[in-house]
Amino acid sequence: MSLAPGVDNPTIDNLVQSSLESENIYLRLEWIPRSRITDIEPTQTNNIHYAIHKQKYRDGKIMLLLLGSSEECTPTLVSEFARIYSLPTHKYNNDVSQYRRYSKWFTYRNRFIRGFTKYKDNYYMVADKRFYYCYSRYGFCSACGILRCSPVWCICGHKQLSDGWTSNNKQLDEFIKKSQLQTNSPNHAYLEWIPRGFISDGLGYLYGLPIRNQVKSIPLEITDETDDSYYNEVNYLLIRHVYPLFNDLLYHFNFH
Repeated sequence: MSLAPGVDNPTIDNLVQSSLESENIYLRLEWIPRSRITDIEPTQTNNIHYAIHKQKYRDGKIMLLLLGSSEECTPTLVSEFARIYSLPTHKYNNDVSQYRRYSKWFTYRNRFIRGFTKYKDNYYMVADKRFYYCYSRYGFCSACGILRCSPVWCICGHKQLSDGWTSNNKQLDEFIKKSQLQTNSPNHAYLEWIPRGFISDGLGYLYGLPIRNQVKSIPLEITDETDDSYYNEVNYLLIRHVYPLFNDLLYHFNFH
């Protein structure tokens, strides 16, 4: 039986229903009627639209990610889509023991995924607009194809630096990338560039979600004229004091 009138894709229905087994209510998916989605507009990315999700208490900005037409959304395609985006999320918790931080990362990330809808005979995944941060900045693993939660490592063990970001300071970019290249394991600490809008003073935020006591801002005196000696000094302090302390935690730095 379909979850909503007019929905005729049992594979998507089954995916939504299987997510309801999660103890985390924020990871449960839903079928979202087209009537609750307004102001749909295209983006520069062909398979993504932005829109507004009409809700009981507060409307939200969302993105619609194309799955395919009714004919294209076969069980094989939907199953592969679910694998790429780790859906339903709770069923992947036992697969990440070798990567101690990854389960937290994709749990926080997938809290942005709300469910599915149908628009003009095409099926779409509905996600909070902030989900695009992960989608655009981390990209997909070139080895296994899944959407990554890290700018360096994939859960499959493949190491691949993301290039979907910049601090607009060439030296700082290279400094951050160097810290990423030096890691020998997904569980090693490294630096990441995070836009200021994703950090809230007094309370750490990752992708806009609160993570207390895990995100700190460390001010650096950096200009385009900063020489290598300054970076060497900062790198020494990180290696000596910061990396050992937070090596087993989900830890990021924000540079102003």
